[in-house]
Amino acid sequence: MEREETKSTYVNEIGITNLRGRKVLDHDNLKNPILHPKKINVITGCNSSFKTTFLETLTVALYMSSSSTPNSRLIMNLSSTLRMDNLWFYFLARDGFELTLNDYNVSNALGEEFKTLMPPFNPVTKPVGFKLYEGGKTLRILRIDVQPIPSGINISLVDSVLDQSTPLPKYSFISFSIPNPLTQEFVTAFMPLTNFSKIKEIIKKVLDYDLIGSKFDEFGRPTIIISDGNRDIEIQFLGSGIASLILLTMASSNDVVIFDNIENHLHPQLMLKAIDLMKESSSQWFITTQSAEFLNYLLNEDPREVMVYEFLRRGDIHIRQIDGENAKELINELYEDLRGNC
Repeated sequence: MEREETKSTYVNEIGITNLRGRKVLDHDNLKNPILHPKKINVITGCNSSFKTTFLETLTVALYMSSSSTPNSRLIMNLSSTLRMDNLWFYFLARDGFELTLNDYNVSNALGEEFKTLMPPFNPVTKPVGFKLYEGGKTLRILRIDVQPIPSGINISLVDSVLDQSTPLPKYSFISFSIPNPLTQEFVTAFMPLTNFSKIKEIIKKVLDYDLIGSKFDEFGRPTIIISDGNRDIEIQFLGSGIASLILLTMASSNDVVIFDNIENHLHPQLMLKAIDLMKESSSQWFITTQSAEFLNYLLNEDPREVMVYEFLRRGDIHIRQIDGENAKELINELYEDLRGNC
């Protein structure tokens, strides 16, 4: 029986058991947390509190539980900008995690769980990867193979859907942070994961630019082009802040946007434009910030669509789930973590 795709959807519930082998607890009841995301979901906390790990894990969970994900290499390469490490997904699988995303369980996979796949050729590490399961039944498995090549190592991904009869959701998502400078590798991975036709109106409304598309420059490198009404401009010549907003706007052609360090490159006026973008878009956002200024602006705009997740270092990983209206009342307390007073 062929798989039937369900309509596009958002993240309604996330349950977390562990991240990188560390137990995760709800700070208020000391049980495994069940998160209930809203439209704009802000992850805050001190450094080394596993905020970026959470975004990486959410990326893998969306990929594994979606029937419509594009090339896995594009997803993994673009998401490497979260940690600036092309091997991020290997290390995540090696260290381990376990969570539920809406109706499905996702975790790392090891050893015997790959026996249905063709053995890797000349691997330099033990096989690791990810699995999707429901009610104890494995639905999908992804193995990560690391192999030696003359110039270093090569990473290959072996993806197998084991149960074609179980319909999966149809997620449209993107996960990234913005590198500086914008590399050819970033643009090549980013462009196929966005849809120009969906964001022409919002980029005009929020930024007053016309998005034209992409072209190759005189050196054959792909680049993104916009128009200010008088001339066409390559995105890298607009300044880092405007370029960031354009890329965020392009990303909003997806249902779910995962983005690390939203405040990077943005002065206060551009922070406000980023908030306008998130409110105007039809996307659901999962963002991290260490900017008290950004969080204050966001909660003052309209806290009803915001959920704040404060990650705390307490031996285990603790998460406080705070709806936007309560977060506004607790802003001074949240400032302490954002300023590094953990």
